[in-house]
Amino acid sequence: MRRELGRQLAAWRRAADYTQAQLARQTGYARSTVSTVESGSQHVLRIFWERCDAALGTAQALATAYDRLQQRQAELRRAEADRARESSAARLDASRRRSRRPDLGPVSIAEYGQLGWMADEHAERLELVTGTVVDALELQRPAGMLAVQWWLGSDGAADEIRGLPALPHPDEALAVIAAGPRFFFLVAAGACPWDEEIRSAPAASTVDDDATAIRWHARGSRIPAPPGPTADGSRVTWVHVPVLTAEAPRLANPITLLDMLAKATAAVRNQPTALTLPGGILAVPARTSPPFRRTDQNVTEN
Repeated sequence: MRRELGRQLAAWRRAADYTQAQLARQTGYARSTVSTVESGSQHVLRIFWERCDAALGTAQALATAYDRLQQRQAELRRAEADRARESSAARLDASRRRSRRPDLGPVSIAEYGQLGWMADEHAERLELVTGTVVDALELQRPAGMLAVQWWLGSDGAADEIRGLPALPHPDEALAVIAAGPRFFFLVAAGACPWDEEIRSAPAASTVDDDATAIRWHARGSRIPAPPGPTADGSRVTWVHVPVLTAEAPRLANPITLLDMLAKATAAVRNQPTALTLPGGILAVPARTSPPFRRTDQNVTEN
């Protein structure tokens, strides 16, 4: 359309028996400007076309054509922006649908073993043994659900209103297990900087289940592993699982989680508990369970 407008200008100029230089003098522009506009390679403001109409006696024909060009360009820009928004929304929806599928991830001791994770089976229940590849942060289901929704809803972006820090993208860092009334956020093993302080706190078994504590599972503590039931029959499922590989299990650093989990816990309950860490984070150690020993009719347990 810009080239066509330039050709119209050239035709009107020749019909008026003007050279490019003469039209330039009449409109107050350089000859080179007239030349590049006629070739369609330069954009000029509406005032140029108004002056050309006045000089060539074209009764606003060129200015009107310029207006149509601007309207068409605006329509194209809006359509491009709409396509970009739709594409972005589609990618986000697909990401969130992937984030919310509950039955992903390893489902057997063999599959956990392929990731290098220590898993055990007891009474038809799968359990993960912490301290090698994975540790875990445990908290109540309401707080866990709130924290997951915050993370998945924001894709890890900082939340200035709630005071939440920026976090890694869920598809790269977040792995969460739901086991009845508790949620377990899996993190890289051995990464907690307050491990000694947590170990010296009262054991998890001495803390009321309704307390606003974030339990720290490490050093051989066991957590329920999907799929299967807990000891009380509750279902164990993946709430969210990222891409996991044996070479690089993508698990969040616990430091990026603690502030968010503490705020989520405080949002659903406000009770005192064992240990307050920097930033107001409450934590207690999870009780370490001895390894299970398989028995049969020829073997007895010590």
